[in-house]
Amino acid sequence: MSWTPPSKFTVILSFLLLVGGFYILIELFFNLTGVLPVIGFAGFTNTESWAIIALAIIFFSWILFYLGVQLKGL
Repeated sequence: MSWTPPSKFTVILSFLLLVGGFYILIELFFNLTGVLPVIGFAGFTNTESWAIIALAIIFFSWILFYLGVQLKGL
């Protein structure tokens, strides 16, 4: 299996998603600006809900970058 460099769009999008996910996590733990609205779903608290969203965004950014490397033209 050969390595192919991902497109610039894939690299930029996965980087922005990764930064956004880390921003949410940093905002949760250090409460720098307090810009996150109060949400809660499926019985989770506000912090747990945002942590799940942030981890899903970080996971999606890694999957997107992996697919960009493995699939040609992505």
